[in-house]
Amino acid sequence: MEQDWKKIGLMAGLECHQQLDTGKLFCRCPSVLRDEKPDITFKRKLRAVASELGEFDRAAMEAVGKGQTYVYQAYSDCTCLIEADEEPPKPADSEALETILKVALMSNSQVLDELFVMRKAVIDGSNTSGFQKTMLVAVGGELELGNKKVGIQTMALEEDAARPMEKKANEIVYRLDRLGIPLIELATAPDLRTPEEVKECAQKIGELFRRTCKAKRGLGTIRQDINISIAKGARVEIKGVQELGLIGEYVRREAQRQVALIELREEMLKRKISERELDDAEIFDLSRIFAGSACKFLKGKPVFGIKLYKMQGLLGKEVQPGRRFGTELAGYVKAKTGLKGIVHSDELPNYGISGREIEQARQKCDCIMNDAFVLVQAEKEKALKALQVVVERSKQALIGVPEETRDALEGGNTEYSRPLPGAARMYPETDLEPVKIEEKYLKELRKELPLTVEEREKLYKEKGLSSNLISGMRLSNYACFFEHLLGGGVNATTAATLLLEGLKQLSREGASGISDKMVEEILLAEKRREITKDVLISALREWSKQPEKALADVLKELKVEKVEAGYVEKVIVKLIEKNSKLVEEKGMHALGALMGDAMKELRGKVDGGTISKILKQKLEKRVKK
Repeated sequence: MEQDWKKIGLMAGLECHQQLDTGKLFCRCPSVLRDEKPDITFKRKLRAVASELGEFDRAAMEAVGKGQTYVYQAYSDCTCLIEADEEPPKPADSEALETILKVALMSNSQVLDELFVMRKAVIDGSNTSGFQKTMLVAVGGELELGNKKVGIQTMALEEDAARPMEKKANEIVYRLDRLGIPLIELATAPDLRTPEEVKECAQKIGELFRRTCKAKRGLGTIRQDINISIAKGARVEIKGVQELGLIGEYVRREAQRQVALIELREEMLKRKISERELDDAEIFDLSRIFAGSACKFLKGKPVFGIKLYKMQGLLGKEVQPGRRFGTELAGYVKAKTGLKGIVHSDELPNYGISGREIEQARQKCDCIMNDAFVLVQAEKEKALKALQVVVERSKQALIGVPEETRDALEGGNTEYSRPLPGAARMYPETDLEPVKIEEKYLKELRKELPLTVEEREKLYKEKGLSSNLISGMRLSNYACFFEHLLGGGVNATTAATLLLEGLKQLSREGASGISDKMVEEILLAEKRREITKDVLISALREWSKQPEKALADVLKELKVEKVEAGYVEKVIVKLIEKNSKLVEEKGMHALGALMGDAMKELRGKVDGGTISKILKQKLEKRVKK
């Protein structure tokens, strides 16, 4: 049964991160991802740095506490010393900056006069320097969502993180090809009140980005973070939602989790559970009890346990589909210590743990009546840390819903990642000067803002595009270029077909290096009737192999030359004479066979429609004789 969203006071906002199809933000490397074996590998340890006020960000300190080693993989052609944090950053990519300024103007946001690059502390290894470079570009603005307006809080331009490739107990492997790709971060106000509104808003933001024709495409190129709270809950940030269709489900399940945690708090208070009694719990060594256990992951290994006062039955309370409060505790342990998880009494007997072992563990942990217990398999120091995490999270349950950042899992569930970051994570980037934004520059940009989807549909229909081509082009990255081509008077259908279908075909064949200028020249040649549309793809294919050549030279090699007036008629008359017997036998029914021969002779020089028309005329004249 669907929740009454108004009754529980659901509030949500989005932070959408869109990769831009430009060069990297603070170096001049290309923004491409690679699958080949990396050329370079190096290792790092990272530590937190205090802010200007001498404070340490809590999320950064928690990451440092994990003691991870980070391995970085790099390529010589799409990464450089800047990604390795061995060279100062270069000024922000001008194309990326222009793109976010257009998005800001399209949203009626207030562009700042000066843009300062800031360092945002990130100590999870996803950046070699221990911080992410970001610049606030605009504030305010709004999005039209049906009959509702959704406020925009901020719009920033920042660098994407490195790609995590492999995670081990004490080591994470990252690939640096993604590090530095420009991201637009658009954060809305918490104006969204239902899961459906959140999904609709994400679609609207995606459309806004795609209108610029500079948004990268494909899984992972746009990521949404969702901030969610309910009236009695707290703000929780869900990071890394990539599937648009699941956005509503993440909102539903987080609201359900917060409702369940509030109910858990009320039950804990009813049972008179206090922080003091949770703090007083002693940690016990239970290794002997499980020395000969049938449980494979406990047998003969160090096992430690702790009592959770009066919490029997509460660890098994469902907070999300298939996930219980015990799973929440396990998520905290996993994130803060690197251990795989915990075992708790509400899920026993299970895993081969016998009833006798359960009873012995209860006795050893001094459990009575409604007490629960938690087991951890690890060496003593790590186990003590993990069980202390369990106690701290259980104490938080007495408050209700803790503010935190959670990672998106498949299907719509989430798990704890880290605390919400604070203001202590930001400080100025000392290697870059502020970027001044002049009103004159913004005035020029306003003249060339991308068309809306509705304006594009109307224009394309007027130019004679089919509904399929309109649908494919209106939010394509080719749309702006296509509109430029229309200004040059090329055939709209021919141009759209080449951009949407022809270039895709050439890419599948492995052709590369086809520039916009090459495409424009080819289409203008077709407009001047120097070539026909049926050789556009073959001409581009050959030109891509030798881009330094002029188009005229490529066409000569393909034996595609402009024909003189009357040449077509001469070729067709000659064909009819050559096949006079066929014409005498079949009359006008010889048209098909002759058309095939004519196309072979005139391919690329004259379009098929013209050939068919002239052939029909000449054949009728010959048959009447």
